Order: sequence, then structure tokens, then C-alpha cells
Amino acid sequence: MKPPGIVVATCFAALAYAGFLATQPPPRPIQIVEAFALPERSVVLTEEMVTRFLYGFAPVASTARELDAKGTAEQRTAILDKKAAEFGFASFADWLNTTNTIMVTYHWATNPDPRQEVEKAISSIPSMVTLSDKEKTDMIDGLKAGLAKVENAKPTPGNLAIVQRHLRTLKPLYEQWAPPAQ
Repeated sequence: MKPPGIVVATCFAALAYAGFLATQPPPRPIQIVEAFALPERSVVLTEEMVTRFLYGFAPVASTARELDAKGTAEQRTAILDKKAAEFGFASFADWLNTTNTIMVTYHWATNPDPRQEVEKAISSIPSMVTLSDKEKTDMIDGLKAGLAKVENAKPTPGNLAIVQRHLRTLKPLYEQWAPPAQ
């Protein structure tokens, strides 16, 4: 039988360590997906493709992080192509197109009226006193151009249906892709 002092000391040490871990900031998320990037070409999604993406995101992202600024661009691309292929993608570019298609579709599934969001942002610009009239005009023009691109990227009903079945599992990845709400 252990003396009570050792048991109590072990409990205090475990609590102290748990408290230390709880105070540490969470690790920064892997940022390999360009925020609000539209795919070079839209991908017709399948259940199997979304599943492969979900399983492959962490390993592909980890590989991208490890390769950051190491070797030549061709070497990095070859390694990333190989890693993406492990999850059934033709290349890293194919994986990125799939990622951006999924993220744009997720955005449409959770924000079905982007025009309303843009009009709200545009209506707030005139009251920004720190901006010049030219800057305000440029911002409004930029938002309108961005809206046109987003509306042209509206996903197919099939892609929407597939992504809607995966909203909960895609949410953490989407939060990396979308800028934080202000």
C-alpha cells in the first residue's frame, strides 16, 4: 500500500500539469487553403471525393507545412502531387480545385444569399470616416466585382446536396478558409 503523501503529491502534480496545458494557446491551424479562393475549374463532387478530401486534408496540409520554402518549387510540387495522389487526387492542383470547390459550396450552403451580405457591406462603406471618397468607391467596386465572381461560382444542386450532408465535418476546414467575422 502506498503512503497517502505520495498519492496526494501525484494528484497535485497531475492537476498542475493539466492546468499548465489548459493555459497554453491552441496551435495555429494549418493554412494551406487560400482564403476565399475560387477553384481554377469547378469540380463535380461525389460522396467518395468529399470523404477522400476529409481524410487527406491533415496529411496533405502537414506535408505542405513541412515543405514551406524548402527545396525548389518543382521539388515541392512533386512531393505534394505524390501526397495528394495517396488520397486519390490526380495532383496537388486537383486537390486544391477540389478544396476550393468544397469550400465555395459550403459557403453557399451556409450563406445562400451572398448578394445580401455584399449589399450590407456596401451600405456600411459611406459611413467610414477614415476613408477617402476614392477609397470608398474602390471598395464598393471591389465588392461588386467580387460578388459577380461569387455569383458565377454558384455550385450545382448536386454539389450543394453532397456538401450539405457533410456540413458538420467541413466546418473546421471552412473556418480556416473563410476570414474571421468582424
